Amino acid sequence: MLSNVRRLSALPIVHLFIIAAVCIIAYSNSFKAPFMFDDYTNIIEKSVVRDIGQYKDNFLLVTPSTNRRFIAILTFALNYKLHGMNVMGYHIFNLVVHVFSALLVYQLVRLIFRTPAGSNPALGHGVMALFTALLFAVHPVQTSAVTYIVQRYTSLATLFCLVSLTAYAGSRLTPSSALRYTLYAVSIFSVILAMRTKEIAFTLPVIAVMFEFMFFEGKIKRRILYLIPLILTMSIIPISILAANSPAAPSAINTAPDVINTVVNNSLTSGIASSSAAVTDIPRTEYLFTQFRVIVTYLRLLFIPVGLNLDYDYPVLRSFFNPEVVLSFLVLALLFASAVYMLYRFNQAGAPYRFLSRLYSFGILWFFIALSVESSVMPIKDVINEYRLYYPSAGFFIAVMSATAWTVEKRGRQAKIYVFSVLPVIVILFSVMTLLRNDVWADRLRLWEDTVRKSPGKARPHYNLGYDYYRYKRFRDAEREYLIATTLKPDYADAYNNLGDIYASQGRMNEALNAFKKAVQYSPGFAVAYNNLGTIYDERGQYEEAVMHYQTATKLKPDYINSRLNLGNLLTKIKKYQEAASEFQQVLNYQPFNDEAIAGLKKLQDAHK
Repeated sequence: MLSNVRRLSALPIVHLFIIAAVCIIAYSNSFKAPFMFDDYTNIIEKSVVRDIGQYKDNFLLVTPSTNRRFIAILTFALNYKLHGMNVMGYHIFNLVVHVFSALLVYQLVRLIFRTPAGSNPALGHGVMALFTALLFAVHPVQTSAVTYIVQRYTSLATLFCLVSLTAYAGSRLTPSSALRYTLYAVSIFSVILAMRTKEIAFTLPVIAVMFEFMFFEGKIKRRILYLIPLILTMSIIPISILAANSPAAPSAINTAPDVINTVVNNSLTSGIASSSAAVTDIPRTEYLFTQFRVIVTYLRLLFIPVGLNLDYDYPVLRSFFNPEVVLSFLVLALLFASAVYMLYRFNQAGAPYRFLSRLYSFGILWFFIALSVESSVMPIKDVINEYRLYYPSAGFFIAVMSATAWTVEKRGRQAKIYVFSVLPVIVILFSVMTLLRNDVWADRLRLWEDTVRKSPGKARPHYNLGYDYYRYKRFRDAEREYLIATTLKPDYADAYNNLGDIYASQGRMNEALNAFKKAVQYSPGFAVAYNNLGTIYDERGQYEEAVMHYQTATKLKPDYINSRLNLGNLLTKIKKYQEAASEFQQVLNYQPFNDEAIAGLKKLQDAHK
């Protein structure tokens, strides 16, 4: 009976079921987590997501960002078509992507054991594949790529990369010619999809080359020819970037006016200060020095996942000779050197040691290569983000399990018993930590309070927390957070604008006026703040100033409905009927069924009778 249970527990189908079940349990409380942070700018306010049909003729060239990531955009559009603003559908899709990624990690590890370099270590290839996938599936750092809806960019690109690498391995191992070419075609197609999902996929062909030369055998010329199509796909991302930056590239409105009007009222700006991935003005060398420390932080999070943070307050390190940079560089150099040492030192050792050393080296090098797009010399506004670990972590967990199997190989049965006792405990502990982290993600206010506690010296978390306090009508708390944000960042135009809204709602009109003036002082293109200034002057009877500020707002943002309505109503009040009619008609051009614009035109018609 016991032997039957053991045989059953060793079956791949049982392992796949365990991985999927544990993953679903760990994320069972994530389905109601609301839209957060970049979800607004990348999903809610992106018109191509809401009305993909209008771009059916040139969808691949809609905008620079969509041009490079249109596969992910397509999935968001599908979610919106099916679920609208109901977050559950988006979360289910993200979880499905995550489950399949974990299953592919399992299958990839199993395939590696079948390669010419493979062997069956004392720990067992099935156990190694199972726990590699489980660690990937339930590690709490993955919540930022799974529960954070917009980071489907990362998880979906990783899924396609894993499909590509797994299909490549399968094509190299199958004896059937038909199946070999089918799997090879799947591999090529998947990496193309990955590169059209997120730029991190640029590294996949490099990992595939490393995979081929570490685990397979054969004539060099034939192997290189086999790899060339994969290598050529690396041109996709540079070509896409060049095409997107071309003057001939078509543009599109990224923001849906009707959505903005549901998120932004007559005076309050959207409270979500986004975590833009745009290239910043940090010098490349300083960004690189900072990344040495960032990668060490990533390693710490993978080993000890405590203090997870949505928005890190991370300093830019200016000199290589900064002690933090030097120490971090040495740690990373030693880790990289360990991969090189294991690869060559045990090249002539016995089969298990030779294979495990290669597998360890492969995992470590995967980790570094996969991080290289976002953690090298290309500066990104936010120097650290947890979701960037999703793709590299697959290599990291392969390396961890290889080192674990090496220890069992060296220490024998006693070590094996210890490992079988500890690994399930770690998986359970990580699962609980993931549940707890998802519980924080489930409430915007709780998430931003958690972030402010961990990044008290950063303005953006205070700003976003202030916005959520405002939503819950906790105006005193909101005012406090906005004031902290402007103290930490004196030119924070959005915070001044929202402070002005709070003051105006409390009748503190002079303070509101000063706050709105500061908003336009620090951000001269801030249409919402100009509209708010117009509203103050309008209420004070200073109509010329009000008209001037409303007009400035509509010039800066022609589809700004609230400002046009305010201007139309004021022009009606001061009996400039023809100009008022023009404003109301402009509103109807953007929103044909806007009740206020229709009522305004009717009022003008009645005035002429």
